[in-house]
Amino acid sequence: MSDRGERQSLLLPIVIPIGALAAIVLVLFTFSRVLLSLKANAATATALAAAAGIMTVAAFVASRRSVTGAALGAFVGASAGIAMLAGGIAIAVIGPPEEEEPPILAAVAAPEGAITEGFSTDALAFQPDREVELEFTNEDTTAHNIWILDGPDDTAPPLFQGDDVPGSGDAVYRIPPLEPGEYFFFCELHPDTAMQGTVTVSEGAGGVEVVAQNLAFDTEELRLPAETPTTLTLDNKDTAPHNVSIYEDDTASGEPLFTFEPFSGPDVQPFPVDPIPEGEYYFRCDVHTNMEGTVVVEPGPPPEEGGEAPPGEGSPSAPPEGGG
Repeated sequence: MSDRGERQSLLLPIVIPIGALAAIVLVLFTFSRVLLSLKANAATATALAAAAGIMTVAAFVASRRSVTGAALGAFVGASAGIAMLAGGIAIAVIGPPEEEEPPILAAVAAPEGAITEGFSTDALAFQPDREVELEFTNEDTTAHNIWILDGPDDTAPPLFQGDDVPGSGDAVYRIPPLEPGEYFFFCELHPDTAMQGTVTVSEGAGGVEVVAQNLAFDTEELRLPAETPTTLTLDNKDTAPHNVSIYEDDTASGEPLFTFEPFSGPDVQPFPVDPIPEGEYYFRCDVHTNMEGTVVVEPGPPPEEGGEAPPGEGSPSAPPEGGG
């Protein structure tokens, strides 16, 4: 046998398994990307179909009297083809998964003396059909919680039951999506006290959301309700720190009407906005001042009898009802 033949006979037992392993890893990685681009049920069905096809090809190869390197290569190629074909058909027929919207962020506190003073707010507003992450901070010396009832008063059945939070503690309640309407919330541990309020679920409620990405905001105009407390949520998708500050005009002189400390992303944080008089104002990121725009503060819908106007109505594309 020649030297070349001897080298090949020594190398093949090593090269073939390593090459096959590398090919399998590549196929598995590529196929995993395909599965991640599918809806959950479609990904399961596609994986099962691909596995059945690969097992069929493997049984055929194994039934042969001798398994050569060419047969192994054909098996790997056929497996990759089956996996990619199954994934391609699934994407074409079923389509990619729908993007899940991030939860709405909200915050409520029980200050000291909450039994007589009530919660930090008696009015919450959420967008419909969106999960809510409600951060509850108990600053009192006694335990409190938050329950939401499926109706406008305390006679309605419970819809959400938050865990008890001891004094000087906090918790994040994950509230499932709610349908449009008005709901009642209270501290179930102290039901006949000032610790109660109303949850309004309607389109545009829950304040204003701003996205910062690639050193730019997703809008050049914000709309807020006049003389109404609301919430501004910043979704910072950049690793660079950003904030949102509202000033009287584009000179940005003097103290801002609203601001918060810049934070780095990716992160989402809500911030309460105190009532601002009707008018036009200027907003920017204080770290990257080219990220700027106009704030339009206009009258919101008139408050219903016995309640307050829902906060945070309006967006750049959909002005608040009754806005002027």
